[in-house]
Amino acid sequence: MHETGLIRALIERARAEAGARDAELRGIHVRLGALAGGSQAHLREHFEIELERLGLTGIALHIEEAPMHPAGVEITGIELAEPPR
Repeated sequence: MHETGLIRALIERARAEAGARDAELRGIHVRLGALAGGSQAHLREHFEIELERLGLTGIALHIEEAPMHPAGVEITGIELAEPPR
């Protein structure tokens, strides 16, 4: 399914960035543009399914709808937390 692959790629990209910064991923900010082809609810549903499949918890999804933006779904930022030391 298209959404599953898209969400998996978003999560993997955000986790890789968090790992490069030696931090814990706490949230992903995305922009839902004109070419997204789905709703916030649909995207969020697939996000939750993928988090469960990966055994991840505590990662929030923040969605900005931008129907005039020409992109599909893109990461606009991530939230990080320093790991406990």
